[in-house]
Amino acid sequence: MADAVASEKTILGIEAGGAVVEGLAALAAVVLAILGIIGLMPLYMASIASILIGAALLAQGSAIASEYSKLLSRLSGGTFGTIELGTGTTTEFVIGGAAVTLGILSLVNIHPHILLPAAVIAIGAALVLTSGATTRLNELKLEAAKAGEVAHNMARSAVSSAAGAQMLAGLATIVLGIIALVMAIDVMTMTMTLVGLLVGSAALTLSASALSGKMLGALHQERSSADRASQR
Repeated sequence: MADAVASEKTILGIEAGGAVVEGLAALAAVVLAILGIIGLMPLYMASIASILIGAALLAQGSAIASEYSKLLSRLSGGTFGTIELGTGTTTEFVIGGAAVTLGILSLVNIHPHILLPAAVIAIGAALVLTSGATTRLNELKLEAAKAGEVAHNMARSAVSSAAGAQMLAGLATIVLGIIALVMAIDVMTMTMTLVGLLVGSAALTLSASALSGKMLGALHQERSSADRASQR
């Protein structure tokens, strides 16, 4: 029993850490994108922001995959197929790695006016594709909590709104990346790229803040329960 509690706390700690890393990386990318937009070394700011957003996506994929595993294991008695994790987390890992790679190549001045808009498009696609994974994750949480019908409907409405907002942010990021890619003027290309990075990183920051809050709250609850059990 003690081993199970310790394992649960370890998993929650990993999840919370991943969500916090995601939030910090995305927030740093927001700051860098703003600095680039106002004219402070825009190429370097955009390249580093792309790397940070890629790292944020990798951290988000790790946190969501961990929570998926825990919830599905609890609901299915410990047996579930890996297909049930959905394409969302795989998308985050693949696109996160691609964004990091494109950012590094742009940082060393390898076709940055092509690679950075491509990174923006990829980041927007990740936001669109992973909105469904986030919705599914929250539905599993409701199922595990055995929420009542009214609470379930209210929570589902809130989750759908959040997923819709993330999808819109992703579509806006894709459009900005395409505009930046087809523009022939270097200054405008970089401006559109930075605005796209700003939109994408802002969406990830909001998502991470909500996720990390849930994770840290669950971790605190687990520790409090363990402390009460030990006192008995």
